[in-house]
Amino acid sequence: VEGNVLALNNLRELVDADDLRDAVDLIAAADTVYVVGFRRSLPVSSYLPYSLQQLSKRTVFVDGVGGLTRQQIQAIGRGDLLIDVSFHPYAEETIQAVQHAAGHDAKVLSISDSLVSPTAKPATLALQVKEAEIRKFRSLAATMCLVQAIVISYAFESSQTAPRPGRKTAGKRR
Repeated sequence: VEGNVLALNNLRELVDADDLRDAVDLIAAADTVYVVGFRRSLPVSSYLPYSLQQLSKRTVFVDGVGGLTRQQIQAIGRGDLLIDVSFHPYAEETIQAVQHAAGHDAKVLSISDSLVSPTAKPATLALQVKEAEIRKFRSLAATMCLVQAIVISYAFESSQTAPRPGRKTAGKRR
């Protein structure tokens, strides 16, 4: 518990309000959000699409079932966002997904343990998280807290910009 408390306190120093705002802006601007993360990152990477879909954000969970990671992100391109969650040792599937997204002009939001990780270096925005580690067991408390803060901030922003029922809005609808 103490290790997780320290990791959460450290998160406040590593990720500031501007970083959070930038992450929310990337999600808001994306046509489709793709989310990838394997091994230890799986609980966080599966939470993100679930939460974003609850907010009616078009989201694809890249789970790689059947070795189909490449096929699941094949349509990613300009106007889309890939969010990757990755920690050392970095999953090769995640690295390849980030490289594919960047190579197809998609934006990349990387949540990683290092700003020079193979997933963070090519990212549009990289957020660093240092988790507690006790006897080679690494927690996900700070990472889950970070993605919850991002989703809640996105939910708040999207509710502020969404038209209210009964009000007419100018402009075109998609």
